Amino acid sequence: MGDSKHLIREHIIDQIPRIIFELLQKVDSTAIRILGDTPTSVLDPGDYLKSIRPFVSKIQDCVHESYPEYKTCFLSVNIYRGKHSYFVVDVNNIDYDYETAHTCKTPIPVYVLRLSKRKPTLHRTTALDEQLAETLADMHNGHGRDPLPLFDDYNDPNIQYRNPRSLQR
Repeated sequence: MGDSKHLIREHIIDQIPRIIFELLQKVDSTAIRILGDTPTSVLDPGDYLKSIRPFVSKIQDCVHESYPEYKTCFLSVNIYRGKHSYFVVDVNNIDYDYETAHTCKTPIPVYVLRLSKRKPTLHRTTALDEQLAETLADMHNGHGRDPLPLFDDYNDPNIQYRNPRSLQR
């Protein structure tokens, strides 16, 4: 990874604690879902999952520093052609159950964390609550028993789910 890309990544990661701390001051202990909107250009195309993990780890570390009792769960990564890729982290979702996640479409409040090269921002996006719950249920179904985080790379024209839960007995 080039020095310029590394500096941009570090700049973005350094902004996360302030944003997460502000978010945690606004919400109570109810479950929330953070949808990280990441510039694909700062990710390593040779290993997208590994290169997105530091952003997720910083979020999880910030949550646990402020509220050690809160559970976090790194659920998924979606890589898209173009400028943006996404990851999902649940915070304090005590009802999450991996075994039944493929059928659970319960909406959880979504906060979009836009990890911009200039200034990362966070905003509540009610319109995504149900849509993201459905997408995650579909991903859990499609990935079968794959371990978390679930990973879809839409740069691959042959993307397919090999062992969906709906076809298992």
